Amino acid sequence: MWTSFTIELVRNEMCTAVMPVAILSDMFDVNTMDVCEKMFDHVESNVNVLKEPKFFMACKNNLLRMCNDILRRSSRIRHTVFCGRILLFLAIFFPFSERSGLNLISEFNLENATEYLKENHFDQTEYKPDSIAEEEAKSDIIIEKVNVDKNFYLKFWSLQDYFRNPNQCYKTEHWKLFISHTDFIISSFQSHKLEHVNRMDNESAEQNMHYFPKYLTNQKLLKLQLSDVNFRRYILIQFLLLFQYLEAPVKFKLDDFKIKPEQQEWIKNSITTIYEIINNTPPDGVKFSEVVKNILQREEQWNKWKNDGCPDVTKRLPTSDQSDMPAPKRRNLGDVIKNMTANNKVFLGDPDLTMLWNLKPDNLEACKGPERDFLPSFDSFFQEAFEQLDPEFSIESQNKKVNDGNFGWKALRLLAHKSPHFFANNDDPIKKIPEYLENMIKKTMSKEIISIKQGPDKYISPHNEFKKESVIGSDKVDISEEIQDENENKNNTEPDKIEFVKTIKTTPLDQATYLLEVWVEDAENHKSENLIYILEEMQLIEAANILKS
Repeated sequence: MWTSFTIELVRNEMCTAVMPVAILSDMFDVNTMDVCEKMFDHVESNVNVLKEPKFFMACKNNLLRMCNDILRRSSRIRHTVFCGRILLFLAIFFPFSERSGLNLISEFNLENATEYLKENHFDQTEYKPDSIAEEEAKSDIIIEKVNVDKNFYLKFWSLQDYFRNPNQCYKTEHWKLFISHTDFIISSFQSHKLEHVNRMDNESAEQNMHYFPKYLTNQKLLKLQLSDVNFRRYILIQFLLLFQYLEAPVKFKLDDFKIKPEQQEWIKNSITTIYEIINNTPPDGVKFSEVVKNILQREEQWNKWKNDGCPDVTKRLPTSDQSDMPAPKRRNLGDVIKNMTANNKVFLGDPDLTMLWNLKPDNLEACKGPERDFLPSFDSFFQEAFEQLDPEFSIESQNKKVNDGNFGWKALRLLAHKSPHFFANNDDPIKKIPEYLENMIKKTMSKEIISIKQGPDKYISPHNEFKKESVIGSDKVDISEEIQDENENKNNTEPDKIEFVKTIKTTPLDQATYLLEVWVEDAENHKSENLIYILEEMQLIEAANILKS
């Protein structure tokens, strides 16, 4: 009540902002721990009020001092839950990047030592308290115990010193001792399975789940501790945390604190074995294993954040708060365009379009690149249709590819780009596309076959009868004569024009050049780029260059 009253006084500017925490501190000082634990509910419920700018800057040091005083008075064994509530409150109250709670240089609490019997004080006489014996006599469940001798006890509890100070593992003599003890303990866990937990019902298992803030190291209790689910999980998780630290890139590690490849392999195998033990430890071993993996993954992110210097973490404001914030200052559009132009780049307003448009220095040249040519070759596209024209296969007309509408559409487009016969004048009207395609495939594929002939040897077609129809049967084929005969028969070229060209041009190259120039100047013909493209595909580079010039 007094705290709420002082908070209202602060809001009305009738007292200083530190007054609520000062009153709370005095009240905690004069009350017992049991009363303080009940009073702390009021502190937790007002955490959002204390985080307000008006209270935070004035109260944060006093509030931290008050919580530390309570922690100093409390017992870590009797008031474990209360201590945890205080630490959780401080984590919520202070910002995420508050340096006082981050352990920036990654120090270990070396004062947290686990005391156990040393070798010269070890009592090897077996002892079982009467209370434990009576409980086991009443229980119907038989618990198998590990044979805990002097050697097992000393190896088991000596590992706590490595968990307290993992940097010892980077020293050769300590590492050998550590892996020896670890292999021994892990193999003991593997051989001693907690079968009795499976025989217990869920309620009984939950009732036996107790929290122990500190290990009890009495030699007579270790047998029972090894049969406890929580105790086993505590030890296995300590192993996983230690292994993660040894491999993690910590900023404040010394340069010589590095593990070798054979050590990494041993750690990897040990982690796999530990997860198998956790999965086989009831109840809900697999579920518990997934929770542990999630926690260790978050630990890696925490370590990376600390290595980066603990940058401030800001929360995204709600939409209503964002509307009240001033809009960020935008750059002048003219300056942006000017900078892009100076760097020979194009600015289109949208970041994705700007990125795509600036992938190449010259986009038009990039479009003409060979990697942008997706047209198939004649051999691959017309091979099947060319073979189906052979009478030897006796393929019915309706089953031929030339009767496929989709194939016909693609074939016409390919012929228009690559065939020199597609734009040739023809007085014969086209009746049906399949018939036209058969004729064009015969002419085009025949010319392709002839053009790749490498010598005077006679071209041997795989189908002899079709060779006589589609390929000229002479030993040496003159392509120019064949084209001229075809033009005379189908294009009805006037002999007077041919003689005129021969009189003004003497060599065949000059005659061809003259005819190409006349063809280009003819407005009724197609654009010269199409012919240049066809000539380049036919490897007639010299003729294509003449057209370009």
